[in-house]
Amino acid sequence: MANTIESIRGAATGITFLLAAFTAPAQKSKHTPPPPVPNAYIPVRDHFIDRIAQDGFYCRLPAPAIVVADTPLYGEWEKNTDNLVTPDWTQLKPGDKALFTQLAGPAATDAQAHAVFETEAHRWILIVQTVHWWEGCKQLTLKLTPYQAELQAARVALAYWRETDPAVVQQLVAIGDTLAKEPSPVPAGQDFPTYFNQHYQTTASGKEYLWIQSQVLKELMAEDPEPAVVQTMNQLK
Repeated sequence: MANTIESIRGAATGITFLLAAFTAPAQKSKHTPPPPVPNAYIPVRDHFIDRIAQDGFYCRLPAPAIVVADTPLYGEWEKNTDNLVTPDWTQLKPGDKALFTQLAGPAATDAQAHAVFETEAHRWILIVQTVHWWEGCKQLTLKLTPYQAELQAARVALAYWRETDPAVVQQLVAIGDTLAKEPSPVPAGQDFPTYFNQHYQTTASGKEYLWIQSQVLKELMAEDPEPAVVQTMNQLK
């Protein structure tokens, strides 16, 4: 597979947005004041919400607001504010930009590094966190470990991108192949699910978090047969 990651394809056009953007959260986000939300982020969120609505998976609430702010995990759903928090490329620290440059391959340009960031933050992580928002909207009380919960949300995201834009999946796999060359942070004698449960959202670096996400994706990619979007959403009930 090529060492560089091709530019992210544009969000699909001609989409009917079924849900309006959430504009008045009850509590203030810890990330304030936010810069304007880039136009590219909202269609990604809305297209996914529209897609699961086609299979009857609605939420009684408006779509979560997108708050653009630097966050160490490159994206999160804030349960207390109902916001999706995601960083913009211009907000990243030099070390984070260097990480994405490394993942883009030898002699990668700034544009190629930016494209890798967009794949991870605004394709993969944004959709996974939107799934968590939907779970919160439905007030699901699934008795799952953090690893099991992340696996279910990521399974939905993978099925969605396989259907909507397979190139995104190819890019994620390529990123995972690069991360796989890094030493595993899992201690000897411990399995990955246990490590995940102990370290999820407490990771020391962005690289470790992306490595964790790549391991989740690796497990899901091995599932056969590949589940459809409706099947993955039904597993959340």
